[in-house]
Amino acid sequence: MNEPVPSTRSEDASNEARLEAVLESISDGFYALDRDWRYVVFNRAAEEYFGVSRAELIGKAIWDVFPQGRGGVFERACVQAMGERIASRFEIPSRARAGRMVELRILPMRDAGIAVSLSDITERRRTEDALRASEARLELATQASRLGVWEWNIVTGEMIVSVRAREIWGFSPDQVVQIEDITRNAHPEDGPEILAQSRRAMDPEVRDASPYEYRIPQPDGAMRWVRAHGEPVFDSETGAAVRYVGTVADITGERTAAQDLRESEARLRLAMEAGGMAVFLLTNAGLQGSPELNRLLGLAADAEPAMEEINAGYYPGELERMQEAYREALASQSRKVETEYRYVWPDGQVRWLMVRAEINLGADGEPQSVLGVVLDITERRESEERLKLLAREVDHRANNLLTVVQATVALTSAPTADALKDIITGRVSALAHAHQLISEARWRGAELRRLVEEELRPYRLGAEGRVRFSGPDVTLSPQVAQSAAMALHELATNAAKYGALSRPTGEVSVTWSLEDEQVALDWTETGGPRVVAPTHRGLGLNMLQRALGGGTGGQAVLDWRESGLVARLSLPLPQAP
Repeated sequence: MNEPVPSTRSEDASNEARLEAVLESISDGFYALDRDWRYVVFNRAAEEYFGVSRAELIGKAIWDVFPQGRGGVFERACVQAMGERIASRFEIPSRARAGRMVELRILPMRDAGIAVSLSDITERRRTEDALRASEARLELATQASRLGVWEWNIVTGEMIVSVRAREIWGFSPDQVVQIEDITRNAHPEDGPEILAQSRRAMDPEVRDASPYEYRIPQPDGAMRWVRAHGEPVFDSETGAAVRYVGTVADITGERTAAQDLRESEARLRLAMEAGGMAVFLLTNAGLQGSPELNRLLGLAADAEPAMEEINAGYYPGELERMQEAYREALASQSRKVETEYRYVWPDGQVRWLMVRAEINLGADGEPQSVLGVVLDITERRESEERLKLLAREVDHRANNLLTVVQATVALTSAPTADALKDIITGRVSALAHAHQLISEARWRGAELRRLVEEELRPYRLGAEGRVRFSGPDVTLSPQVAQSAAMALHELATNAAKYGALSRPTGEVSVTWSLEDEQVALDWTETGGPRVVAPTHRGLGLNMLQRALGGGTGGQAVLDWRESGLVARLSLPLPQAP
């Protein structure tokens, strides 16, 4: 007798129940169609999405309920799954709910029907679109700023390096970059600091995300400067750093420009110091000046004077003149100021300063600031004053010299024209020697030693022992120097004609000393012919007396000794200014 076959009806019911439970639990909408396109399954998620109940749809054809589904991608995919048993999956704007995106999965079923799974991916697409937009903006920003981007997975050791970062670090496009490669490429002196900064950043207790700069030597010997900025990502559970992300930038140009600027500023500072120039900026907030400004104002290098203190140093009347110059500049189109003024240092010195500045106006047309330079021109102004005095002195001395020459010519006589010529030439030459010495001293006077040497030079040639002179260094005023030159010339001429220098055995001694604010010069002749005092004053004696008398305040005393003439000339010293 055969055993009865167990029934499978209960098992089928159990499987269907389990399937229905699964379909009801999923969040995706799900429905199934038989071969006649009629709804046979419609889960709760589908009811919520389409806003209909399954009771309204079961047994109805989809194209009657959902006619808008025809004529598009959805219908073609359903027909392909129903007829050719080919599954498909795609994303498409929802025709049931405007503005929503759905992902559809259409699968053929074993009983010749099809199953449709629907997921609303609107929010996911928005997130993805926002992420892509953010990534695009980041890419644009990094490209515009020429930044390189990098990421180091601390757990796996993997590094992701952008194209620009590879260019900056000097890595090839296909090179697998490790964190050690970055420190290896850096300058040997900078590598340890890179590692130290990384450790500080990844230390959970420190988390130092400061940017850092270092050098990368180039194959051609040049040096590239880079600035890296990294920030770690810490695990929320363990607190350990798991990723290190950041940027890298080539700052070689910035560094070079900064170095060039420093060198330019150093050169400018040296030039200003060498030229005694100071820069200042005057605003409503006060005065800002370079260190040289304090020196020009006679202040300590670290002084911070207020405007009241600076204004108090102007020579009387100069501050008002400066203010007037600024008013005139402000009224002009150029708004430039250039003026010279006197300034009194704290120690009482009076200095000449020159200011060159420009007035800057604000948007309201009112003065906003004054930027300029100050120079010490004391030496130049004193030189100009000396030149003016010198010019006046030259005019005065030239007139005096012409007067002396005229008197010399008028008072000179001789038995013959040739003798007259010789006498006049000698006396004018004496004046010329004195004039030359005075001009060499810029008309401040002439040295007595040079006068004596020049007048007696012809008599010392080949016989230096016959003419001797000695005395302290003394400078005579221009007028006294001319008189002394004339007097020495007359004495030397007389000695050569009638006195000690007229014989080979004769000698002349010239000595001088300082006595009672005068120079006492002694002319002593010895070894010449026997001297007899003259019975009347000759022209030479008259010239000698005239040369030292008058306005010079000098005097000549002659002693006609039998052994030779002895003369004492008293020459006034220059008065103290």
